[in-house]
Formats: sequence, C-alpha cells, structure tokens
Amino acid sequence: MLTRFHSDLAKRFREDLLLSGKQPSTIACYRNAIAHLAEHFACSPEKLSEAQVRQYVLLRRQQLQLGSMRPIVGALKFFFRVTVPRDWPTLQAVRLPKSNTLPKVLVPERCWQLIDATVAPHLQVIFRAMYSCGLRGVDVRHLRPQDVDADRMMLRVCTTKGHRQREVPLPQATLDAFRAHWATHRNPNWLFPATQRNTPASKADQPISAKTIQRGFTKVTESLGWQDSGLTPHTLRHSYATAMLDAGVSLKVLQGYLGHKNLQATEVYLHLTRLGDERGRQIVAQIMNGDVAEQGLS
Repeated sequence: MLTRFHSDLAKRFREDLLLSGKQPSTIACYRNAIAHLAEHFACSPEKLSEAQVRQYVLLRRQQLQLGSMRPIVGALKFFFRVTVPRDWPTLQAVRLPKSNTLPKVLVPERCWQLIDATVAPHLQVIFRAMYSCGLRGVDVRHLRPQDVDADRMMLRVCTTKGHRQREVPLPQATLDAFRAHWATHRNPNWLFPATQRNTPASKADQPISAKTIQRGFTKVTESLGWQDSGLTPHTLRHSYATAMLDAGVSLKVLQGYLGHKNLQATEVYLHLTRLGDERGRQIVAQIMNGDVAEQGLS
C-alpha cells in the first residue's frame, strides 16, 4: 500500500470492503485504485475535493480502456460512499458505456497446443483445468483437494464470483493430472499452493498467486509467437464455453457450468461458435447461389 494512503484509513477501507462481501481479488484491486489516487495528488484521499476527484476520473478515462476503468470507478464510488462519505454529484453521475467487444477464443487444437507447450508442470495442470472445466483464474487458484469428487467425476467450485457454488464435469485426464500434481506436495488445503521462500509447498498457507499464473501464460504465448494476440488466461474459459456449444451442450446447461447468474452472460458465446458460424455461412451460400426455395430454408 502506498504511503500516501494512511494505514488506519486503508485498514478501515479494507474492513468496509470485507463487510460488504467483496472478494479478495476485488478488495486488492479497489485498495490499489485508491492508493493510486492518493499518490497522484500526493495527499490522503480523505482530504481531496470533489473537483480533484472529477479531474482524476477524466484523466484516467482518457488513459485507460473500459475494462481497466471499471474497477477504478467502483473503488471511488465505494470509498466516497462508505469509508469516507461524500455527497458528490460527480461520482453519482459517472457512467461507463457497456463494452460490446466479443471475447477472444481459441479453437480446441490451439488450446491443447498451448497446454502442451507449457513447461512448468504445475502451470500445465492449471491451464488444463481452466480449459477442460471452464474455470476462472480465481476458481482454479482456490481449488482444494476435497473439491475433487472422483467417484462422481465432478469438480466443486466454491470460491467463485458472486459466491455462487457450482459443480462442473471433471474429465478423467484432468483428474489424473490433479492426482499426479497433488502427489508432488500433498498440501492439505490447496491443490495449487503458493511457492514461498523458505516454506515447502506442503505447508504453504496461501494458494498460487494470480501473477504467477499470468506470468506463466505470457511466457508460453511468447514461446508460441502469440504475444500480440491479446490472449489472457481467461481465454481458456471462453474457449471452453464455445467448445461446449459446438459440441451441442445447451445454453442453459452451459450457464450452470460457467456459474453465470444471468443467461445473457452465456449468450455472448453464441456469436463465437465455430459450427454455428459454419452453418450460417452454408445458409448464406445457399441463398446467394439460389439453392433454397423462395418459401424458406428446408
């Protein structure tokens, strides 16, 4: 935490976030956002004026993409509504447009190419799990040995977005990879424990960090010459979703596997399915070639 963000104030902000039910990753992101605000003005954020915060929001809006701007706006609104209450019209009026950008996906062949090219064994298992089970980064990081149900071939996802537990089918190859990896450390709490200095993985009290996963993903994409493709670890989850739809899994079932609260969040993948796109192209080709009767498609 940056020094301009006073320790007592930072502690209170963190407690407020905890009480509101925010996830650890969100808490860290929000605290960093307020710390950056304090550093920008070289002043404790509780001493800032509405005009200064307005200036900061406009500046960051010019500098950042929408995806990076959303957590900053969320942090500012929470901080000045709960921790340091301010009745400021500026923050009440801030709205960010919804992004219509489709997520990037990889076809199955590319996903397995990426997984096979991952040198670090534990990261290879992580990427396999993210793709074969449709997991978010936070999901895979917080997997516990007891979440693996080998009898039913299901994986329980407990620490997930919105605190919604779910179960997803567990492929045999992924189960085998889990077993082989866990046998290397036998940590009772984490399937993927953090690697800490002077602490063996078997006794680590924290899971692997998001930064470790991101660095590993960047390394493998660079080795494949994909560094400019805009891919992230979350691409594996997107690719899982489109692969499931291509295989005939219903949208409603896929919604449950992904843990989406709203079906609209799952429907975005309909625009990315490979087989659906091929069928669409066939229909267009038939119509343009005059192969379909005027009364409609057969």
